[in-house]
Amino acid sequence: MMNVRITDSPMSLKRSRQNGVVLVIVLMMLIGVTLISMAAVNTSVMELRMARNAEYGVNNFQTALSAVDFVISDTANLPTVGPLMKPEPVPLPGTSVFGVETGDTFTASAARISECGLPPRMRAANSLMAYSAFDYEITANLDKNSTGRGQTGVVQGFLQLGPKC
Repeated sequence: MMNVRITDSPMSLKRSRQNGVVLVIVLMMLIGVTLISMAAVNTSVMELRMARNAEYGVNNFQTALSAVDFVISDTANLPTVGPLMKPEPVPLPGTSVFGVETGDTFTASAARISECGLPPRMRAANSLMAYSAFDYEITANLDKNSTGRGQTGVVQGFLQLGPKC
């Protein structure tokens, strides 16, 4: 076997201290990189949640708009008698039509705003003089809070031309 000589010269002590300093610096850099990586992951998770919430909001809004279109598509859904500004509930078809799940609340209503108004842009030499305008306000509310998908409400005005009154 060979004998290894251990010396206490200033060069050997200096070299061993430098190796220890490099180790400490590398460990500190590793901790820094780990913290930055964890922050990046947390930011990514938050961005995914925000994107999911935005998507739910758009889907809910489109579903509520489709309910408003359903109410407008059939004049039988619009109230013709009764007090003004009183919302009348409109029955919506089964939940499968609108993609509403069990536990969600989906309602629509229509209210008459005015009685026998003048049609828009009515002039003396216009055929619109033979008609009256009926104003309605259609409201659709979709509540998906039970499934954690938020809620949306849409209010839309509707003008219908009818026989002169």
